[in-house]
Amino acid sequence: MTADVLIVDDSITVRMDLLEALDEAGIGATACASVREAREALAGSKFALVILDILLPDGDGTDILREIRGGPAGVDTVVMLLSSEAEVRDRVRGFTLGADEYVGKPYESGYVVARARDLLRRRGGTSASAEPTVLLIDDSITFREALKQSLADAAYRVLTAGSGEEGLRIAATARPDAIVVDGMLPGIDGAAVVRRVRLDAVLRGTPCLLLTAADGHAAEIQALEAGADGFARKDEDISVVLARLAALLRQAGAQRRDEETASILGPRKILAVDDSETYLQELAEVLRQDGYDVVLARSGEEALELLAVQTVDCVLLDLIMPGMGGQEVCRRVKAAPVMRDTPVIMLTAREDRDAIIEGLGAGADDYIVKSSDFKVLRARVLAQIRRKQFEDEHRRIREQMLHKELETTEARAAQKLAEVRAALVDELETRNAELAAAKE
Repeated sequence: MTADVLIVDDSITVRMDLLEALDEAGIGATACASVREAREALAGSKFALVILDILLPDGDGTDILREIRGGPAGVDTVVMLLSSEAEVRDRVRGFTLGADEYVGKPYESGYVVARARDLLRRRGGTSASAEPTVLLIDDSITFREALKQSLADAAYRVLTAGSGEEGLRIAATARPDAIVVDGMLPGIDGAAVVRRVRLDAVLRGTPCLLLTAADGHAAEIQALEAGADGFARKDEDISVVLARLAALLRQAGAQRRDEETASILGPRKILAVDDSETYLQELAEVLRQDGYDVVLARSGEEALELLAVQTVDCVLLDLIMPGMGGQEVCRRVKAAPVMRDTPVIMLTAREDRDAIIEGLGAGADDYIVKSSDFKVLRARVLAQIRRKQFEDEHRRIREQMLHKELETTEARAAQKLAEVRAALVDELETRNAELAAAKE
């Protein structure tokens, strides 16, 4: 028997929250509350992913982790530790024991589900559906449920979201075959959703159908200028919407799903390094609102200790700290082959020219003066993650091209070698024939 996810946590609130969130995401899950129950579940079923709390009433969750890694399914099972013990030393211990991911409590269920999707997709823990997957983004529950049912009746697998922000997070990990989005949404509107999809290397080819309740051609022009592939009015018959969607999918054809490139909109982890506990907590609260998982380090030494065992998508690094300062940390990060491509944004209260030169001279990718207004910081973080994604994509494409060139060169060399061998065999046979004739 096989299931997708096993949740092990003694908090009924956590269990119910994650079960509901995973169910809404179309991921099968079961839950238990203790080490004993976890062992029974693992003995009776094979799980692709285990979300594991560390502090359990009858033992330590890391004991379960050790047993999973030591068992026959140890290599194939993904383990995500989810614990209130989220200091750097706790994370290092978890990764050392074999965890694939570590998320601290309090957590954002959206991040946990997105990360679970990502881990399952990368490990092949979820089977691909033969039905085309459509992501439906609409804040009207009535309209959303009606269209969802019509799509399901038309043999589509449907994922739903009530806001643009939620829809983008789902799109990043689910990678749907098409997106149907309402033009008017709370927060970012439908046109902004389409624009962000088009900026993402993973999603930019996804067909987008934008819906509107507005009359006139202005809404349609706005939708198409934003990058939408099609347009439909909400007051049209549902069959018209389905026909437009089917046409977009036919035009898109069978697109190659890129499983290697990570979506810029997917679950992202930020390491914030600062000796000020107050500033760290303020920074973490703001970034978590954007869906990031934030890891906190209080010193440069702690930051390097964490980076040795866990990759992150961006480092926010205080310039001046007791012990190892930000410049030295940055130099070491940029000198290490496994870390040098990680974006580093230097943070400091100093606004003078020398401070900027020092930070950038140490290898930082950007430099921000500390402020209680985090809008600029949030935008800079997103810009660095986007830049890193494009660089990774281009590097992967170059590597694929070089690999193909190498294969072509090897094939030509093998063909040439075969031709030379054939010529030598022919020459040898001719000489043997001549010798035989001379003897006669």
